[in-house]
Amino acid sequence: MAQTLTLADRTHTTTLTREALLARPDVREITLDRDPVYGRAMTYRALPATALLKDLTVGADDYMQAKATDDFSVSIPAHLLGEAYIAIEPAATPWPKMPGVDKGTAGPFYLIWRAANPAAISSEYWSYHLAALTVTDSPTKRWPQLGVAAGAPDQVRHGLERFVSVCLACHRFDGAGEGTMGPDLGRPMNPAAWFQPAALKKFIRNPKSVRDWPDAKMPALSPESLTDSDIDAIVAWLEYKLLKH
Repeated sequence: MAQTLTLADRTHTTTLTREALLARPDVREITLDRDPVYGRAMTYRALPATALLKDLTVGADDYMQAKATDDFSVSIPAHLLGEAYIAIEPAATPWPKMPGVDKGTAGPFYLIWRAANPAAISSEYWSYHLAALTVTDSPTKRWPQLGVAAGAPDQVRHGLERFVSVCLACHRFDGAGEGTMGPDLGRPMNPAAWFQPAALKKFIRNPKSVRDWPDAKMPALSPESLTDSDIDAIVAWLEYKLLKH
């Protein structure tokens, strides 16, 4: 497991050790009533994300690409990071192992959130095994094949936003994205082409309710992390992309 955290914008890269981060005077204790990864209250030594990113050049419309040591990669709107903290696992007192998965602890770095509007924070933004934060363009600017036309229905636009914030961490679409944990949802076929809408919505909510296999990785998604209307919107976006292909 990497013991350093890399921070980068378009021109500069900085690498920080766990020891250096823990020695900073702005480290504070953060207690979460319910950590979504651990499923219980947790207390961390953490730094405000903005304190670490203040020397980076970040535009108003930029995103931060959070990359983990297992190649998990999620795009986060940079303006949200004012409500994020980077938790640092002390080597002498490691955190508990994460429940339900054989991946050890969430450390040594873990992006946690204390948000005024928790609904704005995708479950995927809680990035454990964090290795790097990099300033990037928005996903639709980086990968135009994700985008929709100016006159697209609001539901389709909402579906794109939710796909980017929840699904793109694991899935690519027609080559767009950095996720490698799940299949590309545009190649060779869009799932809207071979799933009936009701079955596709059920599959997004809980894949095992439709089919199961030994190497299945996608967990069920709770209504708190993805509402029924969010799923309807993602399916509407997939259907839109199918028609526009």
